[in-house]
Amino acid sequence: MNAQDLDQFESKPFGVILVEDEPATQDHLVRVIESSTRLKLLGVASTAQDAYSLLFMTSPKVVLIDLGLPDSSGIEIIDWSSKNKPETECLVITTFGDEDHVVRSLEAGASGYLLKDYSSDQLIEHILEVANGGSPISPLIARQLLFKIQQESITEHLHVQAMADLDKTRKACCITDRELTVMQQVARGFTAHEIAGQMGISTHTVATHVKRIYKKLHVHSRSEAVYEATMLGLLDL
Repeated sequence: MNAQDLDQFESKPFGVILVEDEPATQDHLVRVIESSTRLKLLGVASTAQDAYSLLFMTSPKVVLIDLGLPDSSGIEIIDWSSKNKPETECLVITTFGDEDHVVRSLEAGASGYLLKDYSSDQLIEHILEVANGGSPISPLIARQLLFKIQQESITEHLHVQAMADLDKTRKACCITDRELTVMQQVARGFTAHEIAGQMGISTHTVATHVKRIYKKLHVHSRSEAVYEATMLGLLDL
């Protein structure tokens, strides 16, 4: 690929699907997305059923998704997309700021969580951030998660046994049971092919789990992942 081709590739807009049922908000978000030359709106869904149809027909880089849909929760769409469209990033934009919605969305595979209080320019910036591998979270949500982690840490040191410590740490960094199993096998030196055979999954699925582990631990290599997981108490080497 020559320099000109590379420039064209890098300037190609990111495909976006919008999942939002409230008409006024939907119209506003459509205008925001279409105002950016770095983004391309691939479709709009007002229901979960429409969202699944769009995901089947297109390959967006980002799904901008509300949680309160008339026929289902947006969290179910996030979970489905994480398992079936691992190359697609889900960015929540919602009015729900409670801990339950936040934690369930992140555990389902959301790459970011925003409340509906951003300017158009800020929202475009956050969508691009997700498309480029970032994980934007509203300051209010981040403070809630930090407080939750801090309170859990105090409780762990005073009252909780070692296995309970492990469970809380895993929740804090959103590592799923499946990902932890893969991480344990990686730490033991098994290849992706060997892990796939042991777990009865494809090598592609193993690679997807490893990618998400790297992202959640903010690392870029096997050795860094093993080190960080050990420091967090996820592994006992």
